[in-house]
Amino acid sequence: MNRCGVTILILLLVILSFILISCDQGIEPKPISDPTGFSGEVTFIGEWPGGIQRTHIVVFKNPLLSESDFNVFNLKYVSEEIPNGTEFLAYSTLDPSIIPEEGFLNTGEYSYIAVAQSKSEEVSLNRSDWFVAGLYFSSGDSTNPGKIVITEGEILENINIVCDFNNPPPQPPGGN
Repeated sequence: MNRCGVTILILLLVILSFILISCDQGIEPKPISDPTGFSGEVTFIGEWPGGIQRTHIVVFKNPLLSESDFNVFNLKYVSEEIPNGTEFLAYSTLDPSIIPEEGFLNTGEYSYIAVAQSKSEEVSLNRSDWFVAGLYFSSGDSTNPGKIVITEGEILENINIVCDFNNPPPQPPGGN
């Protein structure tokens, strides 16, 4: 073999070695994990307020202790719109949603789960455009928002919310 052939052979061996070492599992898809999230029921009591433009189940990672906590980085789940006049809704975070697009939440702790409504015609992330119609409370404690902890492959059940339009829950800071 001449010198040019040896050079080409060495170059091919280097390229082949690089491909074999770096490809490990190639473009194999990520392993499919079990869905993660929660489900429950929302019960609406009383007459819906007039002028409601949108109603959603919303989930925040951290508590809403100040107006600045109401932000896109803290907001981890937004359901599709709940139709005006609904009396009862069985829901799951695996149902189609606006956030997250993949349909299930990451593992971790979530500190504020609510039904939020807006009279604003435009979709807005201004805290003053939204009010809380119902809030998830842990069993036996209706004074503080309930927290949940989701572990990998777990669907928590009975994360229920009551929206009593005659007796709304305490509003987080920055609202009307």
